[in-house]
Amino acid sequence: MNKSKRNIKGFTLVELIVVMAVFGLIMLGALRLLDPVNRMMKSASIQESNTATVDNIKRYFEGTLRYANAVYVHNGDLKYYATGGMPTVIGGSEEDRQKEAVQALVDNVFINRVDESDTPITNGTAYVMKIDNDNQGRITESVFSFDAGYKYKQWNPATSNWDIEQTRPANVSLVSFDQPVINDVYYENYSIFVSLGYNTMQAVEAGIALPTPVEDKQYFGQIVPEKADALGNAIFSPSDFAFTFTTYKNQNGTKIYHHEIDGKHIFGSPYSSANASLALLNINSAYGGSYRSNLDYYPVRRDGNGYNPTDMVDDNADLKWDYEKMPDGAVTYARVYDSNNIAGGNNIYIVYTLPE
Repeated sequence: MNKSKRNIKGFTLVELIVVMAVFGLIMLGALRLLDPVNRMMKSASIQESNTATVDNIKRYFEGTLRYANAVYVHNGDLKYYATGGMPTVIGGSEEDRQKEAVQALVDNVFINRVDESDTPITNGTAYVMKIDNDNQGRITESVFSFDAGYKYKQWNPATSNWDIEQTRPANVSLVSFDQPVINDVYYENYSIFVSLGYNTMQAVEAGIALPTPVEDKQYFGQIVPEKADALGNAIFSPSDFAFTFTTYKNQNGTKIYHHEIDGKHIFGSPYSSANASLALLNINSAYGGSYRSNLDYYPVRRDGNGYNPTDMVDDNADLKWDYEKMPDGAVTYARVYDSNNIAGGNNIYIVYTLPE
């Protein structure tokens, strides 16, 4: 019995190549359609991370800085103003530098100070918050205790008056150093860059030579002040106490997401930014007293001819401290060192005290 033969015909090589080419074109089109979706997902991911980070940091700031009774902000590095008014970076070890910055605040604000009930402020606690933009924007805090200094006037027998002014400076001691205040989990995939003032992110201006991206289609943005002075620098002051938080991806191999070019901070996508502003509620009201109509008066200790500079009230009940008017600008409860960052540096230090 003869069986009929069945001819089985397959695809030719040309047909297979044509089919693969068609599928390739379809896949390419699908990927092009999905590319915006992927970018939106990346943007949403970093926006979510940025929101969580900023909310966490903002809550910490609001719980501390908002209620400070003295705040000194050092932009770029710990600095002081030398003769001529130019900012100069404080030298020495990190611990010594922070201690010197605390000493400057305490000597300026707390010398001869009294609280609202006219009780001498003989000791207190100061804090140094460090925003380390060179280390993923990590935030640490050091704590210092201080014994407040005072000025006093010695009796001068030659003039029969208290016209010999003496000063006993404050003593500052370290309690804890550079303790992290923000959980490391926020820095696992992203870094944070903190800027003073209220800023926005804009496309990179023409003329700046952008770095060559490792991956195609990497977009770049730069920090631009929303509120700027005549020189184009972000306005930051006790009355405009605002910060901008820019979140960006950690370095991926040779791909770097943060560049400093021509004095501008440039960020490669994906990135996101948000602002936080605080009202310094206690700065102008922490030291009110019944003996003074405002903050312009302070107690003067007298030593000699029956007075003792270690006592608030002399043994003789009739001999209390005198209150004298301070020179204009003698005490500054809120100060910004180098707001335009003339002396350079990326980190920010906030030295502050809280009501006891």
